Amino acid sequence: MDAGSPQRCAVTGAAGYVGSRIANYFADHGWTVFEFTRRPSANAAPTRVYVPFQLESPINPGIFRDNGIQALIHCAYDFRPIKWKHIRRINVEGSVRLLRAAKEAGVDRVILISSISAFQGCSSLYGKAKLEIERVAAEFGACIVRPGLVYGGTTSRGMFGSLQRSVARSGIIPLIGSGQYMQYLAYADDLCELIFKISSGVVQFPAGPLVAASPHGWRIRDLLQALATAQQKTIKLIPLPWQLVWLPLKILEFFGASSPFRSDSVISLVRQNPTPDFSLIAQMGYRFRDFEPTLLRSAANSLS
Repeated sequence: MDAGSPQRCAVTGAAGYVGSRIANYFADHGWTVFEFTRRPSANAAPTRVYVPFQLESPINPGIFRDNGIQALIHCAYDFRPIKWKHIRRINVEGSVRLLRAAKEAGVDRVILISSISAFQGCSSLYGKAKLEIERVAAEFGACIVRPGLVYGGTTSRGMFGSLQRSVARSGIIPLIGSGQYMQYLAYADDLCELIFKISSGVVQFPAGPLVAASPHGWRIRDLLQALATAQQKTIKLIPLPWQLVWLPLKILEFFGASSPFRSDSVISLVRQNPTPDFSLIAQMGYRFRDFEPTLLRSAANSLS
């Protein structure tokens, strides 16, 4: 590839919230983005190339080599399977195939988007799967980034978006557990900038998993009140033992019924890492901004 050619990256899971934000950021900064996803995004442009991709399917290293892809940002994760054997087969083994193909193709920089829910001793299947993927990624020399709860200045998706919509829909909000457990938030633009700098070689690969979030944690009950403030609403929180929320979801999953919330997400929410390590990101001199409800004013307007 010519020295003057635009740089090229692949983003898996580019249709998801985090993946789409990262893909947009790279495209806005002049990179050609190969979007590895089940379906093409609505952002058709000369700098966006759709690549059909599913974690459970084989992948040819030539897709990286033939297109001169220099960086891979692996965001994809399939939340549909609920049993561990299926989670492992699709998400862990699928990630192994992807990372091995990128390594064989000589991709310079590989970044795994993991999760703050991945830590030694974690209880959620999601966290355990991410930990397994991290181990393989480390063997392949990838950079491992563990974002906190990602949010943006416009209407968010993912877990944070679910919290926003819950507040928007009703003034009475069921509170899972005591509401004392902490959430560490990552502003989407800060996360994208960090990933971009690592991919561009502006900053060196960190020596270990990088917790990417503001170290200023929020109790979930305070976060919900802050979301209500951003939407100029008053809410009442009704605490429920987390088991009373988890069990009905588990029963629905057992019978194959669909639900907007997964039982494993309840475990992730109430059993987060009690002591995430922010020292590595501090050593890099990178700072995630603290969460402020004013960052969500535009989100509140779009929800009303």
